[in-house]
Amino acid sequence: MLALGTEELRIAESALKEFFPQSIKVYGCLFNLNREKPHNLEVLVDSWPDFKTVICKPHSKSVRDREGVFNIYSVFSKNKDNLRKLLEETGVVDWSAFALFAGIEIGHVDMMKELAVSKNTPSKIGSVMHVMMLRDVRRLPQLPSESNASPRLSSLDESHAELVNKTWSFGGTEISYRSVKNYIQNFPNFCILDESGSPVAWILLYQHCALGLLYTLPECRRKGWARVLVTVMSKHLLSQGYPVYCFIEEGNEISYRLFKSLGFEEDPDYRAVWFELNCP
Repeated sequence: MLALGTEELRIAESALKEFFPQSIKVYGCLFNLNREKPHNLEVLVDSWPDFKTVICKPHSKSVRDREGVFNIYSVFSKNKDNLRKLLEETGVVDWSAFALFAGIEIGHVDMMKELAVSKNTPSKIGSVMHVMMLRDVRRLPQLPSESNASPRLSSLDESHAELVNKTWSFGGTEISYRSVKNYIQNFPNFCILDESGSPVAWILLYQHCALGLLYTLPECRRKGWARVLVTVMSKHLLSQGYPVYCFIEEGNEISYRLFKSLGFEEDPDYRAVWFELNCP
């Protein structure tokens, strides 16, 4: 097990592009690390420079010091036996605590289940996701020119964190509030304002660069605002060199059709899984 330093992180970011979509979430983590975005992550590999496995995990100290911290792992591996060997090393995973392997390749799940059983650790699959990527800005629609009838685009600020948190499907807690506040303060976001200047629809970016938290207040739906927000955010991200992608849960046909209609594509044979240990 090796922890990557500054120069190695830059090299790894470039190398991971070869393995999209399987590597996209880890790539997104490294993209933001290399641009000095706030984080509490350490990045481990099995070997260097010819790595087969990369794990982004919270620093052990941050997990010990912050009660209720989101203990989330992002993993890319070319070989599940290699991944298992790294996960079994001391200090990589605390098998007695809650952990979420978010976006792990579905082909690795059976190995993860077997490993959890060997550690006497309860586990379950939380969600199975489509991984949707946009590679070409020309696939996005042209938005109408600004007029009195056009939505008022703006950005969220810290005062909107509570509103976003209480409407987020994974929100409603103090921990999720801190996450939302971090996303608003440190990553791109867009919103649509009503006549009084209050946000009625918004889209944010996770710390692994995925589009997320797309939401429109119920009374303001069916106006095409989600389409506008995804388009504006995607064009902005591409202009800044970001990857543009999202995770869509299987069965969420409305979101799947929206992103497909905007030119997002997937590998039909690939799925990402949210795999949980010691889920409360």
